[in-house]
Amino acid sequence: MLGNVNITSLKFTYFFLFFFSLAANNAAHSFFEDIEFEGELSLSGRYFPSAPEYSGQKHNNLSMALKPEFFTNFEEHGSLVFSPFIRLDNTDPNRSKIDFREFLYTNYGNDWEASIGIGQIFWGVTESKNLVDIVNQFDEVDDPFYQTKLGQPLGNITLIRDEGYFEFYILPYFRERPRPGKKGRLRTDPHFLKRNAKFEGGSQWTPEFAFRWLNTYEDIDISTHAFLGYAREPSIDLRIIDGITNYGAAYQRIRQLGGTLQKTTGATLYKLELITRDGQRDSSGKITEFLASVFGFEHTLYRVLGDQEDLALILEYNFDSRRDKSSDLLQDDLFIATRFSFNDSKNSEIFVSSTFDLDGDGQTYQFDLGRRINDSLTGTIRGAIYQNGRPSSTIYILRQDSWLELELKYYF
Repeated sequence: MLGNVNITSLKFTYFFLFFFSLAANNAAHSFFEDIEFEGELSLSGRYFPSAPEYSGQKHNNLSMALKPEFFTNFEEHGSLVFSPFIRLDNTDPNRSKIDFREFLYTNYGNDWEASIGIGQIFWGVTESKNLVDIVNQFDEVDDPFYQTKLGQPLGNITLIRDEGYFEFYILPYFRERPRPGKKGRLRTDPHFLKRNAKFEGGSQWTPEFAFRWLNTYEDIDISTHAFLGYAREPSIDLRIIDGITNYGAAYQRIRQLGGTLQKTTGATLYKLELITRDGQRDSSGKITEFLASVFGFEHTLYRVLGDQEDLALILEYNFDSRRDKSSDLLQDDLFIATRFSFNDSKNSEIFVSSTFDLDGDGQTYQFDLGRRINDSLTGTIRGAIYQNGRPSSTIYILRQDSWLELELKYYF
């Protein structure tokens, strides 16, 4: 593999490992003196009412996951967090994994902050989709809602100034998106090959760079960013193996500019995410430049039923200038959602959403109900329903894969 890695990539990799080893050496002497430990153990089952559509798929699945977290502060304004993740699935081998969600050393100054290691970074303000959230790769096989991320190797420096926060990132290694295997549900036909992805414009070790500026002006939060690296969404690379057509993943290096805007007006939040991107292939395989946006509002009704309960009403519109050639599910779609928060001692919450394709390409309904059972145990019921997709659409691919999941999570 080293033969495919150019000299510049190796320099960045050695640079990253050198400074990470320094940070680890400085941290090691006090790591065990003042360590905090917590974690979660979960057991979940996913039920599919309809029979599998594609050959080789299993019907339902059970899985167990463990996510411990170790955290310590150091005397000289530093901290270290370590959070491995293990999942075992009885059906799809692609869901069984070991991953480092975080292994991050952070040092703090009066007007700066620096981190190195494996981290989780979130950018975004909208609910239906976060277009600007590009640092981490999503763990699609673990979470169909695209809320769970893989840990990303990174180095980061944040400068804190009166003019705002200035964040600089270097990402020395790209992580492929996990996809369901042949036995898994919620997959394409054929399924994506697990290995041998193509990286157009570099290798998996070609460094990526990101910059973000953000600030608050009274009731307005604003940010802007620039990114140079690989698109997190793979395009389809057709491969013929032993006379059989297979899907391989191909990643293109892109240039992306974008930003967010959120304005608070009483009980209403007005939200916008906007990007322009160049270098990524569309669904027809053509490299294009496109504009995409998500905008809408979230309005909260306080104490709607009693002294505690709140109801949030959310409306957002997703636009992609590639329209029907977009590789994204949300390209001309209306998102409507409600979040009912009981604000009780059990942290009970109900979230229900509907996504309507305005081009007539079907609907998606999602729900998530969560409640704490006792001080250490929570229960969650979530699921999705896919309806009325046209034969060429992503929703049509999932026409048999509406699902319901029950999860019990124990915190220790």
